[in-house]
Amino acid sequence: MVFGRVLGWLLIGLAVIMASADAVLALGPAEYAGIITADVVTLLAGHTLDTAEAGGSMIDSIQATILDLPAWIAVGLMGISLSVACRKRQRVRRFAHSRR
Repeated sequence: MVFGRVLGWLLIGLAVIMASADAVLALGPAEYAGIITADVVTLLAGHTLDTAEAGGSMIDSIQATILDLPAWIAVGLMGISLSVACRKRQRVRRFAHSRR
């Protein structure tokens, strides 16, 4: 659980860095070309993923939509979901001593 929280916070920090890099690219003198998730996946996997064509299934269209998102949104959502899923929960006492 601790590893999941730490990894989640690292992904959130990485998303903040990606968002600031995207802002710097947007304010620069050259034409704006944001960092999309497909670029990050290509860098990590070493090859491009096959995206859906016009007659693809629903899963292929969801995959293509996620790959077209800005990278900081996809990484940030993964970090937030991992941090929430691995959070420390309070214990619920089921058999508490009852007072009479």
